[in-house]
Amino acid sequence: MLSIVIVARNTKDLVAGLLSSIDADRSIGAAIKEAIVMDNGSTDGTEDLITSQFPWAVYVRNSENKGFAAAANMGWRRSSGEFVLFLNSDTRLLEGETIKMLAFMEQDPSIGIIAPQLVYADMRPQRSFALIPSLALELAPRAILEVLFPRFRTKGGKTRPLDVASVIGAALMARRPLLDRLGGFDERFFFFLEETDLCLRAGKQGARTVFFPGSKLVHFQGKTVSQSWIRGRIEYSISLYKFVRKHHSGSYYGAFILVRVCKALLFFLPATILPFVLCSKPIRRKYRYYAQLLLWHLRGRPDDAGLRVSSQE
Repeated sequence: MLSIVIVARNTKDLVAGLLSSIDADRSIGAAIKEAIVMDNGSTDGTEDLITSQFPWAVYVRNSENKGFAAAANMGWRRSSGEFVLFLNSDTRLLEGETIKMLAFMEQDPSIGIIAPQLVYADMRPQRSFALIPSLALELAPRAILEVLFPRFRTKGGKTRPLDVASVIGAALMARRPLLDRLGGFDERFFFFLEETDLCLRAGKQGARTVFFPGSKLVHFQGKTVSQSWIRGRIEYSISLYKFVRKHHSGSYYGAFILVRVCKALLFFLPATILPFVLCSKPIRRKYRYYAQLLLWHLRGRPDDAGLRVSSQE
């Protein structure tokens, strides 16, 4: 049986669309034991919407934004299915697709984590699995690495199940016994890279992480953080440093920070030469981001500079 855990915050319309898609997917309906919505302190009427229009969903409200990892952990610990499907609120199930992923996982007990092919609304494929953050990825442009080394290619052209280092956390299915052994997501990650950390730890337990392109799922990429883009990127840096510090030596961590600071300076320096007002809006936003990123480093890289700030507003 399958438990679905959805983490949401102030995305009422997206949650409604996701729950409607679950309700409409008759192929998966018999396999679903429960669908749990973990609401991280929404103030947009999410609670009224779910309780009135989707009474079959289990609604749990947190008084504050606890971040994805903590809310997801609360959700799966309340559930009872043998398999747990974690979904962002900006996703949609497609008729007959999710059951394929569940069936494939049921047939192979060596798979601990599995994820579908994420697609845009027009069915164009998105990047659905990821690489482990490293100095190599920071030093060399991804496009060059993808040309030179096939293992760095994480988008497009995959038609068969593939063992990967990490999947994208917008849609991730895991076995309950594995979650029990790992203790779920590491709650030190407020947002970003909690799924990569989970996949890495699963691999150390001997469990495979598999990208399954035979199943598709719509992902409205970036909708959950688009209104706080700069803070979202700062939050990614916060999680990235926590990830590197957790899984590497102190010297590696120090080198990683140095490389990131140098890159930020290289991107920001043109702003001191070119007239800021003559730049396009996207370029100005990037300059503001790199300025705030450098300031964040100067302030000692505090945890409360990213999405935790906007969550209190």
